[in-house]
Amino acid sequence: MSLALRLGRTLSELRQSMTASELMMWIEFDRNNPIGDVRGDIQAAQITSAVYGSQGVKTTLNDVLLQWTGDENAEAEDHFASLEAALDAATQ
Repeated sequence: MSLALRLGRTLSELRQSMTASELMMWIEFDRNNPIGDVRGDIQAAQITSAVYGSQGVKTTLNDVLLQWTGDENAEAEDHFASLEAALDAATQ
């Protein structure tokens, strides 16, 4: 998906026009030079860490890197719990 977005093509167009060997070259290129948004996130984290460091705050790159998946150990918040409780109370 990232490659299709970067090249401005649909997945169908890539399937029709790209050979397996070319795709393998793109995969290897991505390992060394990320194509997607991850690279921008890393660059932003480097700048943020440098700014914090200039103010005397000790941070690592991982401290300021965006975490898109969230905390896997945290309990999932149920946004509908209060609605369910209200409906349950209304029916009794």
